[in-house]
Amino acid sequence: MAGIFTFIKPPSIVLLETSVFLIPGVEKAIALFYDPTSQKVLCKELQNNTTPSTIIDFFISEPAQVQKMRNKKFQWQWMSVGQLPFEAVHHQVKQLTIFDEVQNIVLCLGFNNPIDGNSDLMFLYLNRNNSCFGVSDSNSSLTTNEKSIIGSLVFNSLNWILQQKMTDSQTLISMNQKVQRLQVENKGLIDELEKIRLLYGQSLVVMCRQHLADLEAQHMVQFDFDSGAIQKIVSFAGNSNQLMEAIEYSAKLAINLNFGNHQSNIVIKSWDIDLESPKQTISLQTLPNVNERYLKTIYLLDKLESAARLVSNSKQRLTGENVGNACPSPISAPAITDALKNHQKKVLYLMNEFPDKWLIIRNEFRPIKNILLNQQVG
Repeated sequence: MAGIFTFIKPPSIVLLETSVFLIPGVEKAIALFYDPTSQKVLCKELQNNTTPSTIIDFFISEPAQVQKMRNKKFQWQWMSVGQLPFEAVHHQVKQLTIFDEVQNIVLCLGFNNPIDGNSDLMFLYLNRNNSCFGVSDSNSSLTTNEKSIIGSLVFNSLNWILQQKMTDSQTLISMNQKVQRLQVENKGLIDELEKIRLLYGQSLVVMCRQHLADLEAQHMVQFDFDSGAIQKIVSFAGNSNQLMEAIEYSAKLAINLNFGNHQSNIVIKSWDIDLESPKQTISLQTLPNVNERYLKTIYLLDKLESAARLVSNSKQRLTGENVGNACPSPISAPAITDALKNHQKKVLYLMNEFPDKWLIIRNEFRPIKNILLNQQVG
């Protein structure tokens, strides 16, 4: 489970939470520090006699006195409650003096804040006696030498933690900045590749138009692509020769299907362009002795054969539903059955006339097999 790095918290909060666990005898700790987010000096208290320990916000009633103390440069000093230069009010709701525990002694620590150049202050309230530090005479107060040792140890320990936090924070910032730079560079490369892809796609459209120029002149027609066909060409990532063959196949098929309509403008649509399977150009010349009235049936069989090849190559069952979904314009299984029923006699004629064509649907696609089987039974 992902967590948040502890050093992401404000430095004084980290020290506040650490102090009550690191130092024996701390009953509570108060932090006064400059917060760059709010651009204010904040005051927070952590009570060590609650479970779990909670941090409470306080209102600073004498900011001038606090700022005067923050201007001083020192590492540590012992202070009595009466020497503390401020008073705090809990949440501004209940008037409260937080420095009235005369039985405690207060260790004040000063840590340089690199943002505003002043000292962030930490006030640690310790028990007056020295029982918490392992001294046998628990009723005696801390001596001056003991306070000096404790002050130095506490400051050095917390200052080391603070420096580690700052180092870790800077390391994470540097890593994040590097990741962000890489993300920006990556996005730039993706955008550049997309531009190149679009330019290449547009050049493919031009090539396709040029490739059809001879057919246009020969049959006195004008070819055009609809938006779907253009998008299909632009997004094509295969061999350009394969694309040219597919476009030529689609154009010749369109010429055959428009025979007798006397249309000079022929629009090639997206579903006309089959880029997945090898092409066999359909024309009256490649299928000799075939009347033009069989062209629609030929087109239907070719479409089913191409779809069946896609289904077979993808290791799926050769069902009516799968074949219909693989068609350029998906059709339902019942629609395939109806279409074959309407073309049944022509399908039988073409299957018998050209036994080397439409081999997949002839041998594996049940709707076609049933038509051929019925012929044998009849």
